[in-house]
Amino acid sequence: MNLKKLSKSALRKASVIAGLTLGGMLFGAASSQAAAIKTDIVMIVDESGSMGGVQANLRNNIGLFASILSAGGIDARYALVGYGRSGDLIRLVTDFTDPAGFATAAANLVASGGTEPAYDATAYALNSLAAETGNLTYRADAVKNMILYTDERSNGDSEYDEVSLDALLKSNNSLFNAVVSSEFYTDLVDLAVNNGGQFFDLDFLNTNDQTVVEDFVRQFAQAKLQETIDFCVANPNDPACQNVQVPAPATLALFVLAGLGFASRRKFA
Repeated sequence: MNLKKLSKSALRKASVIAGLTLGGMLFGAASSQAAAIKTDIVMIVDESGSMGGVQANLRNNIGLFASILSAGGIDARYALVGYGRSGDLIRLVTDFTDPAGFATAAANLVASGGTEPAYDATAYALNSLAAETGNLTYRADAVKNMILYTDERSNGDSEYDEVSLDALLKSNNSLFNAVVSSEFYTDLVDLAVNNGGQFFDLDFLNTNDQTVVEDFVRQFAQAKLQETIDFCVANPNDPACQNVQVPAPATLALFVLAGLGFASRRKFA
């Protein structure tokens, strides 16, 4: 078993929910008075020396990613935390902003370091690192979403390990996704699976083939859309899920069936 095969399977699964955008439009027409689900998404990006291509592709495709969440009825904001930079291991690149603001801020990411404390960086993004607090301004009524991008195992952490970070994510009711390289990073994968998220192969984002990149971004966004909806289905009393309308399970099933035709036409080598 290896991560590349598993992540491709996750991508195929994500493509099954491609019908969510159309389904969300149909559902929205039937519930026009419902409030959108709010989510605050933090992109936590490795700034070590091998990540320049990933950073550029993320910056150039944040608009595509955001458009899919918006079309699915999600009110999303985006923040950016960089970690692994030489001389400044963890830093807030931008507090929550819109996709255009995120893209502008992401131009300040660097690829210069060699120590990547992913656990501490995620805690920083949740305003819970004692050494230096991120002070991100979360909305009280928004689902917290952490997305980590790295091609290395977590190393150089001073305050958190896998177990304590898992507890922190759960205490914040935060979703967690790992976009990692093709090596099998069990710890980050487990954190994603155990906190409402999925894991994906970084190789699809670390390429000059823009067709591959855009295909990945679309399917990743569709997966994130589904995860956010699923969170509110499972946690209707969470502050982010009160006074919002989410599809009933039967409706969600219809959306998934709508995506099956798309999924059957997608093939990853």
